[in-house]
Amino acid sequence: MIILTGMPGSGKDEFVRVAREMGFSDVHMGDTVKEYAKEAGIPITDREIGQYATEERKKNGMDIWARRTSERIIDPERTVVDGLRNIEELDFFKNHYQNVIVVAIYANRNERLTRILKRNRLDDVKSGQELEQRDSRELSWGIGKTISLADHMIVNDGTLEEFHDNVREFLSKIKNPS
Repeated sequence: MIILTGMPGSGKDEFVRVAREMGFSDVHMGDTVKEYAKEAGIPITDREIGQYATEERKKNGMDIWARRTSERIIDPERTVVDGLRNIEELDFFKNHYQNVIVVAIYANRNERLTRILKRNRLDDVKSGQELEQRDSRELSWGIGKTISLADHMIVNDGTLEEFHDNVREFLSKIKNPS
């Protein structure tokens, strides 16, 4: 199982896109949050979703989104889990699955903001100030620790094609270790 961590806009979705091309399935912790938020009548905006995710962590434990997302995993050996945010989630996955590999994706804040504004998702931030607030919220959940403890880090500071090539190379090594 490959678990992705990284700040918003770092390139996790692009990693997943390449992984799918190579035969991996994927589950997204953020999709789990949005699904539960929608059921609870929460507006799908960055601020509201973030508050909801935080409240659920306070009520149900810091690993709530890992537990809820794990229900969607069919083949752990061929799955990429996107969206690791804290050490409790990591502990959950390591305690319930074998061969967990954590990959951190890194890109600087300016590059991340440019990418986020281009993708224009409904629940995304709309300005640099909002990205700073989102980064602060995610850091308060413990994402910095998951990034620092990752088994591998891929720096995403070049072209999209270069990043895709780096991901393909990484996944090929995982699939066929020498």
